Amino acid sequence: MIEWVRRVGLAVTLVWLSVGCADAQSEASGSSPDLVTDSALARLLSEIRPTVERSSGIEATRPLNVAATDEGRLRSYIEGQLETQLPPEEAAAITAVYARLGLVPDTLDLTALVSALLQEQVIGYYDPASDTLFVHERVPLAQLEPVLAHELVHALQDQYMALDSARMTLEGRNDALTAYQAVMEGHATFAMMEWQFASYTGAEADLTAMPDLGDMLEGLDFSALREFGSTRVLEAAPTVIREGLLFPYLGGVAFVQRAWKARPDRPLPLGADLPRSTEQVLHTDRWLDRDDPTMVRFAEDPPRGWDVVYENDLGELETRIFLEEHLADRDRARAAAGGWDGDAYRLLRREDAEGLVWTSVWDSSTDADEFAAAARDAYAVRYGRPSGGAAQGDDGSRSPRIERAEVAGRAVVTIVDFPASSEPAGDVAAVDLSGG
Repeated sequence: MIEWVRRVGLAVTLVWLSVGCADAQSEASGSSPDLVTDSALARLLSEIRPTVERSSGIEATRPLNVAATDEGRLRSYIEGQLETQLPPEEAAAITAVYARLGLVPDTLDLTALVSALLQEQVIGYYDPASDTLFVHERVPLAQLEPVLAHELVHALQDQYMALDSARMTLEGRNDALTAYQAVMEGHATFAMMEWQFASYTGAEADLTAMPDLGDMLEGLDFSALREFGSTRVLEAAPTVIREGLLFPYLGGVAFVQRAWKARPDRPLPLGADLPRSTEQVLHTDRWLDRDDPTMVRFAEDPPRGWDVVYENDLGELETRIFLEEHLADRDRARAAAGGWDGDAYRLLRREDAEGLVWTSVWDSSTDADEFAAAARDAYAVRYGRPSGGAAQGDDGSRSPRIERAEVAGRAVVTIVDFPASSEPAGDVAAVDLSGG
């Protein structure tokens, strides 16, 4: 689902990433900033460009376009992207999958929520289709430069590797696309933060010399963000949706900092060096060692009478979110998801029933056993008693099968979640493995 939350906003800047506390407080006190003009944006962009190019490691190869946008145009852009990239039938199928996992209500209007979330949080974005950086015209002048710095990196990334084309090669691969988005946003946030530190100190900044940003951002308190702008929709969103918006920034900037601490020559984690999974974003050593995930593909067509409504993968990050949501034990969830090496799921449906098949591959038998035990406990909570944020209303007839197996010498866990009276006959979870 994280892929879908991010799909319409590949290059956006969140309110609280770019504004300063003093500015937010002055705006809240009733002052009304002057509207931003295209000429002011162009002037500021030329001033910050050398520093941002140096921090990002990418120099512009063609002119950069920048323009102001207003609330109406921003809303139209978001709605237009949703219309083309999140069709209603796919939004409904994705919602059904994550409702079956107990991560969102089955009544969720995913399109409406994503639209509201982006309209609340976005103050700038880069549009690859028009090669233009857009900034909301009501951003105070004192806050413009960090917003521009962030979006400038996206424009430079686009000149380096064509963002739209790179993203399209990952369609249908939720985890790989989430990792890609984390690098894009993390890279832009890293360069923005270095620019900010340099502007404050008057000296060249090196973010790799700072303490680990992942640890600093781990306990982010959303209530503290209210002074920077509205967070009502963000705070009310299900965890998996909220993570969909935040992980590319927070997890992404931590990844870039750790990667460049380990590699002081600052190789760009783009192109052929892009992380292949959220596992590699969460555990930078696995990106450095090129520990690529195993590709999991279902080997058989669905049983007669059943249709495949949707299929994709979760990845380590969403597997962790699933466990943490139901177990309410962050440490156990992270440990149990930490041996992930690949997965795939299928949502199957016939006229009178619906079910989910989820098969995952693990680094070792011990890792697989640990996940299987955690998943059994998570599903006991999922179907046994109310769990915060989980979709409720099942009739109690579900008791998912969670089985350990070996496939091509690899440790595998299979979860088959159907109503007891409707489980399809035969092996609905047979898979082929490659890579890894």
